[in-house]
Amino acid sequence: MRIPLPCKYYSELIFRKLIEVVAETRCDCIALSGGIDSSTILLAAVSAGVKPKALTVVYGGGLPKDLPYVIYLSKALNVDLEIIKMDTNDALSMWEDIVRCVGINGINSHGDGGCIEFRNDLVFYMAMKRAKELRCRCIYVGSGGDELFLGYNYLLHMSSTDIEDVINNVVHHGRFPEIEIAKCLGVNAIAPYLTKDIISLATTIPLQCLRSERMLGKEVLRDVLVAHNLGFVALRMKEPAEEGAGTKIICKSIYDK
Repeated sequence: MRIPLPCKYYSELIFRKLIEVVAETRCDCIALSGGIDSSTILLAAVSAGVKPKALTVVYGGGLPKDLPYVIYLSKALNVDLEIIKMDTNDALSMWEDIVRCVGINGINSHGDGGCIEFRNDLVFYMAMKRAKELRCRCIYVGSGGDELFLGYNYLLHMSSTDIEDVINNVVHHGRFPEIEIAKCLGVNAIAPYLTKDIISLATTIPLQCLRSERMLGKEVLRDVLVAHNLGFVALRMKEPAEEGAGTKIICKSIYDK
């Protein structure tokens, strides 16, 4: 049930809940894209006295849009940032390993032979693989943020009833490739947004606190970033992992424009 309280109240409460999660789990690594979800988790971690090593994947043959944001965050929050670089040979050699982790149905979830899923899962795989090499005790991921806080464009135009159905489906049946891949590699991925307390809180936030006339989505999380002088990141548009890391150029999907 959505409870009509001021949006600022929810921004502050969500942030406090995130701080509680990271204070309890204290992961030493974070998969950082510089998007709204992972940036807010990193901010909560630093606020809790935890400074995880940030891991960001970039594909040398593409245009990695994440780079300016993660570099900015690493300097603003004084955290160690590792840029994981890969080339075409690295990418293509990962196909079988990724299929092994997410399955045939998972890799072809878009019905395009696996191209879109591969371009995105490749980013997750490289980050989790590096986390394993570094022996990270656990790694934070932003899973669930797009669904719970209306990060996807299609959710911005959806009716309130349909939105509740989508969120309910995600909470109970959601598939998160980054978590699947982490488990496959034996890496402990922690998704703060999918914890019981944050899901319970997120589902009470009025829709006008999630999507405004700006039609950006995730307004309550953007407000958290602005309140902590991270406005540069707060205004970032939603971009999938393939856009952020630059892997979209690796293969051509039937859905590409």
